[in-house]
Amino acid sequence: MAQTLAQTPGQTPPPADPFTVAKVPVDASADSAAAARPIAIAEGERRAFTLLLRRLTLPEDADRLPRASETLLNQIISGFEIGDERTSATRYIATITVQFRADAVRRLLQDSRLVYSETRSRPILLVPVWQSPDGNRLWEADNPWRDAWLRRPEADGLVPLSVAPADPSGTAPPLDRLLGSADQLLAFARQRGFDDVVVVSATLQQQDPGNVRVEIYPYHAGTADFLDRLDTYQSVGGTLEEALTGGAIEIARRIEARWKRLTVVDLQKQGQLSAAASFASLAEWTKLRGTLGALPLIRKVEVLRLSHRDAQVLIDYYGEPGQLSVALAQRDVQLDQRDGYWVLQGRKP
Repeated sequence: MAQTLAQTPGQTPPPADPFTVAKVPVDASADSAAAARPIAIAEGERRAFTLLLRRLTLPEDADRLPRASETLLNQIISGFEIGDERTSATRYIATITVQFRADAVRRLLQDSRLVYSETRSRPILLVPVWQSPDGNRLWEADNPWRDAWLRRPEADGLVPLSVAPADPSGTAPPLDRLLGSADQLLAFARQRGFDDVVVVSATLQQQDPGNVRVEIYPYHAGTADFLDRLDTYQSVGGTLEEALTGGAIEIARRIEARWKRLTVVDLQKQGQLSAAASFASLAEWTKLRGTLGALPLIRKVEVLRLSHRDAQVLIDYYGEPGQLSVALAQRDVQLDQRDGYWVLQGRKP
């Protein structure tokens, strides 16, 4: 069987739809590859269902998640795609991307009395710094800490983490200059199209046979408050690869959990606010109106007044005003309160 290709660093963004679970690996054996195929697909759908619920819900609710059944999966899966197929006489290996029906998943979570988030954050640049007795690694191709981030499973959560790629050419800024100040670090990220950057330093503390210990220090620069003051973490493994992979998984999970606690919505809570929307053209208003209409948190939008450059809108929404503001910000719309009045406008590039 052919070997799988390695992921290109930082080049594969997560799917835009939070209800799509991409490239779940499947592997099944039977009397023939043709007989193994439906077994693998069924197992892939069950795994995708579990990954989807973990993506949307809080970590502390993991034991309360609904169980997958054939009947349930038939009701909530809208389709799937197969890729990277490989076969032998009795074995079938592939990846499966599963699309779920958003309304059906929402009803399932609501019936199970589970709060959830489906709001994706803006992409975040992640800079992995490896520190060991052999020297520091950042832009070098042989950075084992970067490799750990690229091979971690479940990498398509609600917080897209784009791992800074290697730069063996030496054109990227040196580590000491990049970390000289938060302003320099943020300027570096914005030059690459990111509003937030997290530097995650991993320091080798112990490398005895079968007992490897790594200290991990995250540092954030940018506007996303949920990334501030991330705790230091100690990752332990039998090998260096195990310790680093476990550390990457745990740091990513902590970031995801913080984001979900900020954006999770209890649909039993409903609110209404009136906002003055400003725009420079009909095209801007059309885009703004479309964004409001497409946001799941918003139940209804009523236009009370409309002119060539502004409008007054009444928004019925789920959750709290702060959650609505955060969700809109991820779609380049600012919702702010000024002098006691809500103001709505598209984010300027």
